[in-house]
Amino acid sequence: MNIEDCIPGIEAEWEVETGFFWLTRQGDFRKDDFERTLGKLAAVPSMTEQSVPARLVSVVWYIPIFMEWQKDRVRESGADPAEYERATTQLTNEVERILGVP
Repeated sequence: MNIEDCIPGIEAEWEVETGFFWLTRQGDFRKDDFERTLGKLAAVPSMTEQSVPARLVSVVWYIPIFMEWQKDRVRESGADPAEYERATTQLTNEVERILGVP
């Protein structure tokens, strides 16, 4: 899959009212939406050996921080904290795989 083809799908997860990240920001952590989002990130090839499109960086770099910031809100809404923590770890691992680590 072409890297440019992956970007719109990830962007969609930030969309108001329908995106996984928008819903999570509202405290609405949905496992099916998480799985869909994780699948989109997993489809992105590792960029550690090539140039990274700026738009890809802009839609993925914030994910680990964002997920951490939402954990109290999600927990207060009744989600399983352990399940949310696993989801945060999995998304963070994908971001690290895609972008690499310092």
